[in-house]
Amino acid sequence: MPLMSVSELSKKIRAGEPERLYYFYGRDKGAAEVFSSKLADKLCPSDDRLMNMHKFDGAKLDIEGLADACQALPFMAQRVLVVIDGLNMDQLSQSDGKDLKTILSDISPSTTVIINAAGEGIYKTKRSLTDKNRRFCEFCTKTGAVCEFAYKRSADMAKSIAETLKKAGCDISPQDAKYLAEYCLCDTSYVNNELQKLKAYAAGRTVTRADIDALCVKRVESDGYALALNILRGNAEFVFARIKELADQNYEAFEILSVIAFSLNDLYRAKLARASGHSEKECAEDFKYPANRAFAVRNAFSECANISQERLRKTLGIFSAADLKMKTSYTGKGGGITVLEQAAAQAMSLDN
Repeated sequence: MPLMSVSELSKKIRAGEPERLYYFYGRDKGAAEVFSSKLADKLCPSDDRLMNMHKFDGAKLDIEGLADACQALPFMAQRVLVVIDGLNMDQLSQSDGKDLKTILSDISPSTTVIINAAGEGIYKTKRSLTDKNRRFCEFCTKTGAVCEFAYKRSADMAKSIAETLKKAGCDISPQDAKYLAEYCLCDTSYVNNELQKLKAYAAGRTVTRADIDALCVKRVESDGYALALNILRGNAEFVFARIKELADQNYEAFEILSVIAFSLNDLYRAKLARASGHSEKECAEDFKYPANRAFAVRNAFSECANISQERLRKTLGIFSAADLKMKTSYTGKGGGITVLEQAAAQAMSLDN
């Protein structure tokens, strides 16, 4: 069976056509977990679970136990459900990987296996799975249903946010819903966590941007763009205050530097694209931006016009040198933050 979209798979499940094997992967781990949980509830109701549901940890997979579970007969229920969470084929020995495929090739007709392998660990590049995980994914397409849970576009996530808040008796403007989606980088787990707080706080009224800023915790990745932009603008007060806040939250210097460099690269790519007469869409396609980061290209295009290409290049060089220093020299306790602050200061002193 070929790779299916979430909507296609949902339609097939609603039609009452369960597969013997489901393999879920993708970067949006939260979305995969929610879908997997709902599918498990449908296939094996709570009253049937004691004798008919078997859960396995993919990080330390019990091959013998899995083989037994996949051949077990349902006890006073329609089917046996087997769930494997956190499977990464790179962590299995060659023999265990071979045995796993053998087991999954001969699943009992009254058994369904759900494998949730979503997360960053199975990828070797932005888009490509590691070789072992790619081959296993291809194996699963021939044996059952495979679905990728990629991050949603911010516009699509904003619709989901609005729907969730509406069910809780709250409201939110399309602009603020999109702001929250981008604030959480369209990660379902983070979005759901923040929505729990916002629903309780708003208590039936409209959720505002002020509520989001007051209650929601930014992922460090969200700070990269703000820090990069303010470094280029020479806003030292903001830059040093935010670096200190992140350090106080126990973020390592290399983590903060990494997200700054990531956003500087977004701005540099946008600048080069504009200079070459290319559009936002062409830039996103050429550099293979995922759908959930389309807003990064849009923002970079709008902000890079008044920043010279030479300054962007020199700023990237400064942070590259700082990264090398952190990785090759002993800087002592807190020394990494000092190196980061020095790099920021040096970059802010550049002429545009």
